[in-house]
Amino acid sequence: MVTPAPPIPDAASATRGWLNRTTLGISLASLFSDISHELATAVLPAFLVSLGAGPAALGWIEGSADGLSAVAKLWGGVAADRVRRRKPLASVGYLVTAVGTAGIGLCTAAWQVLFCRVAAWIGRGSRSPARDVLMAEGAPKEAHGRAFGMERAGDAAGAVMGPLLAMLLLARGMEPRHLMLVSLLPGSLAFLSIAWLVAERTHVPRRDSFSLRAELAGTGRPFRRYLVGILVFGAGDFSRTLLILYATQHITGTLFSLRGAAAAVALYVLHNAVSAGAALPIGAFADRVGHRRVIVGGYVLAAVTTMAFALAPPTPYWLLLLFVCSGVYIASEEVAEKSYAATLLPADRRGAGMGLLAAANGVGDTVSSALVGSLWALAPDAAWGFGAAAALQALGALMIAFMAHAPTRPARPS
Repeated sequence: MVTPAPPIPDAASATRGWLNRTTLGISLASLFSDISHELATAVLPAFLVSLGAGPAALGWIEGSADGLSAVAKLWGGVAADRVRRRKPLASVGYLVTAVGTAGIGLCTAAWQVLFCRVAAWIGRGSRSPARDVLMAEGAPKEAHGRAFGMERAGDAAGAVMGPLLAMLLLARGMEPRHLMLVSLLPGSLAFLSIAWLVAERTHVPRRDSFSLRAELAGTGRPFRRYLVGILVFGAGDFSRTLLILYATQHITGTLFSLRGAAAAVALYVLHNAVSAGAALPIGAFADRVGHRRVIVGGYVLAAVTTMAFALAPPTPYWLLLLFVCSGVYIASEEVAEKSYAATLLPADRRGAGMGLLAAANGVGDTVSSALVGSLWALAPDAAWGFGAAAALQALGALMIAFMAHAPTRPARPS
């Protein structure tokens, strides 16, 4: 007797299945958390300048925070496979991020800002793999692009609302340090969104001891090759706060009737609005044409945009265009990187794999932010720093474009 094959989910069932309380709860958590830390990030460069710090200090603060966040992401990925319940791991990480971000408002020196930023980013890193596994298990694989796209859209929407709220409160006379304390409210709502809404699927935790070599081996050769490309690209993917500082220093005319720091925040709002609007369509597009193709296209756009920051005159209209392009490539990489990783990873290694992916991005961010900030301090026009970052971004795009033995598009029903 021939056993009938299981039915293949069609597009309609995938659409009905992916929009649920888990994907909604995670997307809302990303929305509120980004409102919280972007509220602080928008004024962080100007706040550091008021403390007597410059681009090198900003680069090293962001780079150090990203580096320790990478370690936390790796730990979070290992823990996500070995704990019975992943939801507490994700929700507590959101709470730590909220408290660390708000703590910046109490700082009076750059080293204190470093401590708070590191604490916030360790919380952010430790929660990410557990959250991503919850998302991957909460949506059918045929709709991973849309599910992760909605989460990225929520994240990017919060990154619009946070700076807009910062501009409003600054206009009403609130000091930056008090503004950072306000960020605790939306950060707490992010914690509650995970705790109240996300429905966790049961799983059998792994009991074997941790070994980095064994974790890498278990993810498979295609994923390991993918990880190297991510690491190389990440070494050129510097923090957006350096773009805010660049715009702050170079806008001497008027833009939207604003000047200096306020105009830079307005550009950052535009950047995040573009990223928010592009995330879900890019996720749906990746489901149709293949996640790797979207990653490579986003990486190429990143390299071109970063090189343009190095070579183009920093006029208001050039800055408008480049911040828009930056928003598009950020959406491309953040949506497609995770959804493509989910197609490469075995089910019992998703936590570790997502942790390794996040750690590779974090290590790259450490190198890139410190590199760009340090070169900028040596060459005040920032061209050398942006040029070096663009070269690394282009190399990462080439490495992933020419990966062998890896799927290039999602499987289609026959």
